[in-house]
Amino acid sequence: MQEHLFHEYLVNQAISPTSDEVRIQRFDRGTYIYQPGDAQTHIHLIQKGVVKIGSYSSDGERVIYDVLQPGEFFGDLDYLNNGIEFFEFAKAATSITVFSIELAHFKYVIVHDPVASEWFNRNVVRRWWKAETRLLHMTRGNIDTRLDNLRREYHHPVRDNANRLHTIFDLLSQQDIADLTGTTRQTASKKLKQGLEAVDISLPV
Repeated sequence: MQEHLFHEYLVNQAISPTSDEVRIQRFDRGTYIYQPGDAQTHIHLIQKGVVKIGSYSSDGERVIYDVLQPGEFFGDLDYLNNGIEFFEFAKAATSITVFSIELAHFKYVIVHDPVASEWFNRNVVRRWWKAETRLLHMTRGNIDTRLDNLRREYHHPVRDNANRLHTIFDLLSQQDIADLTGTTRQTASKKLKQGLEAVDISLPV
């Protein structure tokens, strides 16, 4: 089942958005849905917009390690239970709408509803695949290969709460691109500039 159809199924059959376990929330662009240390009581499914996921280095520097779009979810599933701290932030890259599902209820649904379970497993595997592919390019590919892969991954448009279209790659700052390609902001800036110059040269006069 496609992700947007899962949302429809979730609302109409698996759970009700009017129930106590579910809230529909909207956030403006630039808003933090949560920061490290915040109590994690809900899992958030993206209906509209784009969300940046990241954390902070030991010296307090912000680092982006994923960018999520409609059909994907985020939040602390609290499955590790071995003292590992959930030290993540989620920030709205556009205005967003999310289904916020109470954690215990989300776990119940994905265990007892076959459709929800299949969607959840596919989503987790996709996130895993994205991370492994990005790591592979970081360790084996040059910066041009990494940038090309990132562009392919985030080339398509996504609608925000006002129904405006955004290309995900264009929402990334130079530092975001550096984080996601395992390079420095200066190198990312240089490569992006070279790419723009190459486009300008190729255009007919």
